[in-house]
Amino acid sequence: MSRLADYFVIVGYDNDKEKTAGNVNGQPICGKIVQRFPEKDWPDTPFIEGIEWFCQPLGWNLSCEKQEPKFFVSVLTDIDANKHYCACLSFHETLAITQTRTSVDDEDETICPTNTKYQHQQHVVGAAGAVDVVAVPGTSTVATTAPITHHSVMYAPKCLVLISRLDCAETFKNCLGTIYTVYIENLPYAMENLIGNILGCIQVPPAGGPQVRFSIGAGDKQSLQPPQSSSLPMTGSGVHFLFKQLGIKNVLILLCAVMTENKILFHSKCYWHLTDSCRALVALMYPFRYTHVYIPILPAPLTEVLSTPTPFIMGIHSSLQTEISDLLDVIVVDLDGGLVTIPESLSPPVPILPTPLWEQTQDLLSMILFPNLAQADLAFPTLERPAPLAKTEAQIDKELRAIFMRLFAQLLQGYRSCLTIIRIHPKPVITFHKAGFVGARDLIESDFLFRVLDSMFFTTFVNERGPPWRSSDAWDDLYSSMNELVKSEANNRNLILTHIQELGRTLYENESSNAPTAYAQKVLRPPEGAFHRIHQPAFPRINSDKVELIINDGLRKNGLSQRFHVTRNQNRIIPMGPRLPEVLDVGPSVHNSARRLEVLRTCIAYIFENRIADARKLLPAVMRTLKHRDARILLCRELFGYVHGNKAVLDHQQFDLVIRFMNKALQNSSGVDKYTVAAALLPMSTIFCRKLSTGVVQFAYTEIQDHLIWRNLQFWESTFYQDVQAQIKALYILHRRQNEYNKEANSILDEVPLEEPSALEITAEQLRKSPTIEEERKAELAKSEESTLYSQAIHFANRMVSLLIPLDVNVDAARKPKPAFRMEENQSVSNSIMDSHSLSEHSDEGFEENDALEIGVNVGKTISRFIDCVCTEGGVTSEHIRNLHDMVPGVVHMHIESLEPVYLEAKRHPHVQKPKIQTPCLLPGEELATEHLRCFLMPDGREDDTQCLIPAEGALFLTNYRIVFKGSPCDPLFCEQTIVRAFPIASLLKEKKISVLYLAHLDQTLPEGLQLRSSSFQLLKVAFDTEVTPEHIETFRKLLAKARHPFDEFEYFAFQSYGTMLQGVAPLKTKEKYSTLKGFAKKTLLRTAKKAGFKQKVPTKRKLITDYDLTASSGGGGGSVDALETRSIDDELEDGDEFELQNETLPRLLTTKDIERMRERSYVKDWKRLGFDAESQHGFRISNANANYAMCRTYPAIVVAPVQFSDPAMTHLGRCFKSQRIPLPTWRHSNGALLIRGAQPNSKSVIGMLKNTTGNTMPHDVTHYHEQDKYFMALINTMPKLTLTQYSGMNLSMSSLLLGSSGGAAVDEHQPLTPELTRKHKTNLNVNDNKCSGGAANNKSSTMKSSGNSNSQAAHAFRKMRLYALSEKSQAKSNLSADCCADFIPVDYPDIRQSRSAFKKLIRACMPSHNTNDADGQSFAKMVEQSEWLQQISSLLQLSGAVVDLIDLQESSVMLSLEDGYDVTAQLSSIAQLCLDPYYRSLEGFRVLIEKEWLAFGHRFAHRSNLKPSHASTNIAFAPTFLQFLDVVHQLQRQFPIAFEFNDFYLRFLAYHVVSCRFRTFVFDCELERYDSGIAAVEDKRGSLSAKHMFGGGSAANGSDDECNVYPMDMRSPRTPTQLNRIGHSIFDYIERQHSKTPLFYNFLYSGDKDEVLRPQYSIAALDLWSYYTNEELAQGPPYDLEVTNVDDEIDLSEVKGKRMVISAGYDNIEKCNPNAYVCLLSEVKQAETERGHLPQKWQQVWKNLEVPKLELMSRKTSLSSMLVQTQSKLQHKRSTLEFIMKGRLAGYQDKFFHPHRFEKHPYTTPTNCNHCTKLLWGPVGYRCMDCGNSYHEKCTELSMKNCTKYKAIDGSVGPPNVNISQGDTASIASSAATTARTSSHHFYNQFSSNVAENRTHEGHLYKRGALLKGWKQRWFVLDSIKHQLRYYDTSDDTTPKGFIELAEVQSVTAAQPTQIGTKRVDEKGFFDLKTSKRTYNFYAVNANLAQEWIEKLQACLQ
Repeated sequence: MSRLADYFVIVGYDNDKEKTAGNVNGQPICGKIVQRFPEKDWPDTPFIEGIEWFCQPLGWNLSCEKQEPKFFVSVLTDIDANKHYCACLSFHETLAITQTRTSVDDEDETICPTNTKYQHQQHVVGAAGAVDVVAVPGTSTVATTAPITHHSVMYAPKCLVLISRLDCAETFKNCLGTIYTVYIENLPYAMENLIGNILGCIQVPPAGGPQVRFSIGAGDKQSLQPPQSSSLPMTGSGVHFLFKQLGIKNVLILLCAVMTENKILFHSKCYWHLTDSCRALVALMYPFRYTHVYIPILPAPLTEVLSTPTPFIMGIHSSLQTEISDLLDVIVVDLDGGLVTIPESLSPPVPILPTPLWEQTQDLLSMILFPNLAQADLAFPTLERPAPLAKTEAQIDKELRAIFMRLFAQLLQGYRSCLTIIRIHPKPVITFHKAGFVGARDLIESDFLFRVLDSMFFTTFVNERGPPWRSSDAWDDLYSSMNELVKSEANNRNLILTHIQELGRTLYENESSNAPTAYAQKVLRPPEGAFHRIHQPAFPRINSDKVELIINDGLRKNGLSQRFHVTRNQNRIIPMGPRLPEVLDVGPSVHNSARRLEVLRTCIAYIFENRIADARKLLPAVMRTLKHRDARILLCRELFGYVHGNKAVLDHQQFDLVIRFMNKALQNSSGVDKYTVAAALLPMSTIFCRKLSTGVVQFAYTEIQDHLIWRNLQFWESTFYQDVQAQIKALYILHRRQNEYNKEANSILDEVPLEEPSALEITAEQLRKSPTIEEERKAELAKSEESTLYSQAIHFANRMVSLLIPLDVNVDAARKPKPAFRMEENQSVSNSIMDSHSLSEHSDEGFEENDALEIGVNVGKTISRFIDCVCTEGGVTSEHIRNLHDMVPGVVHMHIESLEPVYLEAKRHPHVQKPKIQTPCLLPGEELATEHLRCFLMPDGREDDTQCLIPAEGALFLTNYRIVFKGSPCDPLFCEQTIVRAFPIASLLKEKKISVLYLAHLDQTLPEGLQLRSSSFQLLKVAFDTEVTPEHIETFRKLLAKARHPFDEFEYFAFQSYGTMLQGVAPLKTKEKYSTLKGFAKKTLLRTAKKAGFKQKVPTKRKLITDYDLTASSGGGGGSVDALETRSIDDELEDGDEFELQNETLPRLLTTKDIERMRERSYVKDWKRLGFDAESQHGFRISNANANYAMCRTYPAIVVAPVQFSDPAMTHLGRCFKSQRIPLPTWRHSNGALLIRGAQPNSKSVIGMLKNTTGNTMPHDVTHYHEQDKYFMALINTMPKLTLTQYSGMNLSMSSLLLGSSGGAAVDEHQPLTPELTRKHKTNLNVNDNKCSGGAANNKSSTMKSSGNSNSQAAHAFRKMRLYALSEKSQAKSNLSADCCADFIPVDYPDIRQSRSAFKKLIRACMPSHNTNDADGQSFAKMVEQSEWLQQISSLLQLSGAVVDLIDLQESSVMLSLEDGYDVTAQLSSIAQLCLDPYYRSLEGFRVLIEKEWLAFGHRFAHRSNLKPSHASTNIAFAPTFLQFLDVVHQLQRQFPIAFEFNDFYLRFLAYHVVSCRFRTFVFDCELERYDSGIAAVEDKRGSLSAKHMFGGGSAANGSDDECNVYPMDMRSPRTPTQLNRIGHSIFDYIERQHSKTPLFYNFLYSGDKDEVLRPQYSIAALDLWSYYTNEELAQGPPYDLEVTNVDDEIDLSEVKGKRMVISAGYDNIEKCNPNAYVCLLSEVKQAETERGHLPQKWQQVWKNLEVPKLELMSRKTSLSSMLVQTQSKLQHKRSTLEFIMKGRLAGYQDKFFHPHRFEKHPYTTPTNCNHCTKLLWGPVGYRCMDCGNSYHEKCTELSMKNCTKYKAIDGSVGPPNVNISQGDTASIASSAATTARTSSHHFYNQFSSNVAENRTHEGHLYKRGALLKGWKQRWFVLDSIKHQLRYYDTSDDTTPKGFIELAEVQSVTAAQPTQIGTKRVDEKGFFDLKTSKRTYNFYAVNANLAQEWIEKLQACLQ
């Protein structure tokens, strides 16, 4: 029983306090307690101070008019968190304000305070001076008072307050209303009786009691119904009101905010709404209790409280809104407007319920609030029967609350499974396993749940609802039945509503009356308007003694007779409710088949049975399985099953595997089972161990310390509590289980018998018996529980020490990085803007000195914190706690000491038994240069079949020749195989350090690695083992760099290993360009003198040779400077040190014998074969002009020259050409056509002229042009003469090219077959240059000069020429005079830069170094296409095809003069000869071809392969010139498989060894270098010796006779003997030797009798990517070092037969393992001979002796179609040649047509040829130009010539060729080549009018300043408004612009400051600037007017 109310208080207006400023915020309170009853405090409920503020929340304001009485309830919370309800009835009383001091000033001020704000009233009253407030009881009193000078009537508030601990608002309202009515109506009831009855006589029964009926003594009748349950909140209809005002989502968000401890502030104009809403919101939290600050009505003076940092729910009046605008972390709810404002700065933001619950709750709320919503859209809604009674708001309110009760019951499903009991006596202590709960519920992502579990409400919830023995309420019942309800609802959706209504009914009945008959209450009310009465007396003063008496009397009566018998809620065992899916129930999940778990079990069984090899095979599968939760738990179980006793000693391999599993399980365990797995492995970390040495044992914990979980204090606490619960449970189970095998208990993994009670059940049982247990027994139990906790705390302190102190704690701090030892704090979620979580002293970011002591101290502090936390919670005695604290430092210290030997021993013991290092096979002479480095070969993203073989573990070896990795695959299923990857050091392209490489199979990250890329298409990506120190790696890299770029060429492997000893040859030192200052100065002076015309001092020279015409130019190295200077600028930058020769070098002295030997060279013999010698009488001779390399340093010693041209003249001619490489004939067709190769002529710029003026000629002398012309005439004269008809004006051009199938068929001579090119003046084909113009171009008397006159037109027909010169487009101003019947064709070719770039991209495609993702569009095929490698191969094939056609069909000679004459020239020349001459397709001929075209003519192998020793410092890119040539040969081989004697392996062998430096052949740049190093002489010597000397014994060592010093010393240039050098091998000698032994390089399909010309397909579709780039053989490494790969080569074919062989692509050498039939048959023959005791014949003899069976010739008639097929390829080839020539010829016209095509899609119903690629166009795939009618494939539209040919150029510029075509076949060729239009009506250019003329808006001369650091130049400028550009030309006559400025990019044109431009007189106003988005152009016009005109014109164009 309890009192209805504790205190009755009358609070009135205080006029004394008004005068003195009050005590809150400096504002007066102006309210005072007039009377309170009882006057003494109750002993159980003290009186609450500050009641005055809460009576008038807006302040005590006087009012001008009376207001109606108001009633509201304020809630106050006392210090013990008990709520007190203050029911206030406030009304107004009349006051008279009397002025005490009169003064004139004051009289004027009227006082009329309003009731708006308290401050106003205070201000006004203050202004009136001192005011006396006198109560005016009535009119009579007014008359009798002292005379008042001035007064006005005011009204002051007065409040009647009831303070109670019960929330009975309605009853309080009735009681206070009755008292007010008695007062206002002056009824005859004593106030004292009424108050005394309320306070003393009315007793309210507790919850569940009967209805009370009472009267307070004023003739009233009242009743009061206590609720049925004390824990259920009562809301009336508040919740419904809240939803009505705010809406569903807002209320849900608000609830989430409250649950996550945010601050919430309501505001409304109505106090009642505030109280109701706050109560409703708190009620929605049920079963949680709101325990923070709760003030539904906050008085205005206390608004400062809102900035408190703690969470709260408060309400204020809306008029105070302005004062809350600056609250940054408060959620403001406007009740009247229905608005919830969440500040943006709120951090962290409000989390919402987990999605399914959120949506489900929203749906249910809509169902209750808007029952018709579901049917609102239905056309025919079901007619529901009208409910007998419409639901009241109160009923809806309860149904809404029911939804929220269900919500929390679902959210907390299974919470009782996670309650952990840590004490039962003296009172239960229960903790909650949060991580276990969140994990088991799989709500790890739910931020809402995390915050709720961390909240204070939840702690209270666990404390109140955790104990298993207590009284239960509606929520406990709902919780235990929720699972069944949900299951039934899943089957029948309609049940949801029924269940909600049932629960709502329960809640409703809790509040509503259950009295048998409704009791009619009678409550007094004042009549309406009673408060307006004017002469109302003041509220009477009440006699307190009388009240006291009545109270005491009432109490006495109540104490005597206990009137109510209350049935109290009985305690009972709380049902467990749904169990969580046990955190450790291992059942196969969806992802995890039982098979996988079985594999895991088997693997662990293998480990403990010591079957390590079997276990390792299962390792990858187990590692994958451990990604699943079930598998991780099973792992823990299985491992625990093998534990016997407290220690399990494993051997090293077992230990290693167990540790790997433990680490993997810990690494993979996510939040779901993070704590579970770690807790399960915790005991095992101190059980599993291995013995490192005597007395040194390493435990598992040292290997699993890195996981963050061990630094998480929350984990340690929850695990500790779990273990304690298990121990306490064991205490209370009578029949304790014996600890089997004395095994350490594991709270997580111990099997629990089913019949054994749970900890909660034991606790419930103990609590039930508690009242009957005697105190001693209780104390005993409490003590044993406490000691259990204490012992566990000691145990855990030891565990924490072992897991928190790192193994390397004793290592010197300086030698290891400083890890920050930092525990994860239990981050409490802070709700204030200021982060309330301050870092503790232990969380600094890593210590200055991370020594053992410091770590020990910090670990000690952490453990102390843990001990404080758990022991305080568990009630351990303070003495025990002190003992624990004292124990920790000692344990830490001992542990640190014990770790030192373990650390040292563990470092000595490798973690894993590493595989044995396998030494690679080495070549003869190859030696290891360093110790091996143990490493892993990493996968590098290649698309091959070797994925399973890599990663591999082994070692990296560096020899003096190769870098080799040798090891075995990490995959245990392949680990028996050997992996070799190797490449020669010389081919190393790039070496890159890489870091942090992850090894999946070891689950380990290695810090250091290397990536080595080789030009032999190999990539080594290795990760070094941890045992390899960074110093080792650095040493390796230095040695590698040194070996890659040695001091000189003789340090390469080619000269180290074998071959002749060369005595006395000093290495040819190539100095860096200007390596010394002195050298630079000397050179500069020499050059200056030379330019000035001084003659150089000529060193004396001894002529030893007289019978040969050997003349040198002026001085030994006289030509070298010119050679150097005339090379292109970019080449100088790139190859700066090339061919540098000091002028003081002595001339080379040659003897007759030397010359004779030189003339025995293979290429000289080849020239004789071709008829270039004088004896053949073809107009040539073989000359010694270059025998001492004076004519050209990069040419061979012996050259071919025309008979008519002398040697000195040839030497003199050299200065016209780059690097003095004059065009020389190299091959001759039987028809007399020549193939000539040379370099470009030197450009005729001013600098070029300066460079080429030598001392003995005048600066402007042009005599050598005559020499040049003579030379070309001499060459042309040796060519076959043209017949008269061909040379006539009938223009039968290229008849041979345009023939059908037979080359010799006659053609009607009068048919014009080619377009006639009418040349207008100054065509691009006719611009003067010195190229091969027969002297005409640059002579003053030249007849061609007349063509400068615009009237005369040289009608120069496009006809067959005797010589075509192919040169690059930059030479486009050359002209070959028609007089000498020669012509110039500019060509596009892949230059060195493009091929470098393509090679780089191709290498990237073939060896990407990381996994490429097809999704990024970076597939292998795409990358190969983007590299443009095949496009370049195609281009080379097309160009050489044209050369072949011109020589073979056209019978014209071809001169190749491209770039410097040693890259593309060599490629085209070799390919053309290969196609034309079958001799070169044999093994011998191919050798001759390479020795002639590449070695003799000086292809710079050393430069292009970056082998020059001096290149070490420069970064010259590898250039694949020779590789491209080999690739082309490979393509030819594919297209003509029977034409070549050698096979693809031969080409791959060459490609590999070009960069390997194993052979001397490709080490030097030119023949001169080979001569200077003594190699050429030895080769000459060999050439003149007989073959038997060459291949004497067949062994590597005795292959040469030079060891006997046959070669005398005096032959060499007189140098000081410095060292012995070996001469190395020639690759071709080696190949010949191998060829004689085995058919390794032979093509068995070779048919050598066909004398045919090859015409290959060149389109990209016909090409393939060479297997050399992509194939690899990991079994033995690259197959091109035969001695290495042939170690186990002798495969006995008889054994192989009948056996099943497994050959893996990418691993085995397929050619060797699966040889072709010929090889097999030859080996069978050999075997048969051996078996019969015969000496086996050489394979070549066997092959030659084979008789070809005679075949009967089948006569077959050729059909038309087969003829067509035969002729098709030839026609195609011709077509491409003609197109290529025409394109070149028309290159000059290209610039004239700037009009792009306008393409439209066009379906081709008849087959048409594409105008670009000449392939077939058919179907809806093509594009046609709308203007010119050209047809293209879609892909060809981008590649086609960009200019549409519809428009003519305007008069005065070059006209296009006039094309007359009559023969169908040629027509399309010519038109496509010239990109002319051949539309259906055969319209041509001349029939078009000039639709768009070239518009010259303005033109004239301007000076323009060049780019950076360049001077001013005068140019001719043309402003074109149509094309919107400003073009500039060298002269006004020029037709091709030097450049142009796009006006679209111009930003401004402005006058500029004058500057010096180099002319004498300068007009200062003639300067102006043109600013574009890229740069600013500076211009100068000759005078100001011109400048102004230009500026205006430009600006007009811009507008």
